[in-house]
Amino acid sequence: MEPDSRREPGGKDAPSTQRRRPAPALPAAWRWGFPAALVIVVLWAGWLLASGLQMILDSEQGTTREAVTDPSAAGFEAFVEQTWSILVATEDDAGELVQVAVVAVADRINGGGTVLLVPPATAVTGCVVQPCTLLDRHSEGGVELVRASLTGLLGVGVTGTALLTPARWENLAGASTAVVVELSGDLVSTGADGTTVVRFPAGRVVIDPGEVVDLLGFAEDGDAQARLARQRDWWSAWLAQVGTGDPGENLPALDLDVVRLLAAVASGPVSVVTGPWTPEGSTMVVDVAALDDLVVSMFPFPVPLVPGLRPTVRLLNGTGNQALDAPAREAVLRTGVELAVVGNFRTDGAIQTRVIHRDPALSEEANALAAALGARVLFDEMASPVTDLTVVIGADFHLGG
Repeated sequence: MEPDSRREPGGKDAPSTQRRRPAPALPAAWRWGFPAALVIVVLWAGWLLASGLQMILDSEQGTTREAVTDPSAAGFEAFVEQTWSILVATEDDAGELVQVAVVAVADRINGGGTVLLVPPATAVTGCVVQPCTLLDRHSEGGVELVRASLTGLLGVGVTGTALLTPARWENLAGASTAVVVELSGDLVSTGADGTTVVRFPAGRVVIDPGEVVDLLGFAEDGDAQARLARQRDWWSAWLAQVGTGDPGENLPALDLDVVRLLAAVASGPVSVVTGPWTPEGSTMVVDVAALDDLVVSMFPFPVPLVPGLRPTVRLLNGTGNQALDAPAREAVLRTGVELAVVGNFRTDGAIQTRVIHRDPALSEEANALAAALGARVLFDEMASPVTDLTVVIGADFHLGG
């Protein structure tokens, strides 16, 4: 038989389990230091989390902020609504271009606007044979080529085109009473057999709707400036008449863009401009500087001819003075950029006008814009990505802008 391993030497039985020795006591520094360190780590992590959340809440990037709907309040921003405009081309019974007008709405809500009268003999580019005029462009390809050349001359696009024939003008103008214009002299037409007839006598003349195109296109006196003046007088008198009472009731009940636009224009102050045109031989040439001034005033938010070709701009007024909105907008537009967003800086009291860009590739454009505005340039990777450039108008704008 094998010896019992549980017996101790001397014949005593060994206990069934071994008694464990007690672990040595932890040093006091470790016993109290570790819990304290753990508490510090937890508190530090909580502080970091709170700080991070606050940073996110304060950030302008990727956050949902309370919408500012008051256009005069700090922080208000809105995408621009491009100026509602239309090119009105008039043809006579023979299909010849006799009158061109660009009509632009000043304010879609309050109405008003500008009618720019353009002589068909205006010199333009784009013809197969140069020099050429809008008349030549019309002969080559109709109203669309007229639009292409005229918008190229203006440097802005229009939102629509309307071709009006004598019958369409009669319908359009016939919804209101006949217009009265003052003629300084008889308008005499010559027949094929050489006989003459007074088409419109001098003095106050009632122009029936069926005679509108005859008056607008009358050119037998050979005086292009006098022709523009007659067109101006008729447009002014007609739109004043349309604007009396409800403009919608003084226009035909037709769901056409030209009808809606004319109603909007006639509902407010209207300016009919004969334009910066000067006779030069058989054509009319433009004063480019005067035309640029006119375009800036006519098109507060112009339609770009080629979207994406020019830098887009976010224009913010940082002064709290709304009287600077219009001159700031005009100053920015004169630099040739595309205005996409307007509004107010998040705080009032900006001292210095600045141009901000977030892309180093746009530094040249930012510098050019800043030079034109008398502003400084800032590079900020966190600037709004909505547009290429941001302009903040400061209190110095009226001095350097």
